Amino acid sequence: MIPDEKTIKSRSMSVYKTLSNLLRCTFDELQNQCKLGTTELCLSIARLMQEHKIKQEREGDNVYYMLVY
Repeated sequence: MIPDEKTIKSRSMSVYKTLSNLLRCTFDELQNQCKLGTTELCLSIARLMQEHKIKQEREGDNVYYMLVY
């Protein structure tokens, strides 16, 4: 079941706070830190990217998520 907008917003803020403390993370690192399932984390990342609050960058075989300044 897809979470409602309020839940997605709350989880997005959790992801944002985690990234503000760790500077950059892989998907797996974010998932472990935020304790979110795959769907919840994907929706949170999508929301934050749409709001231009985070970005993703590829480095070698890894994709990292970080805040946009």
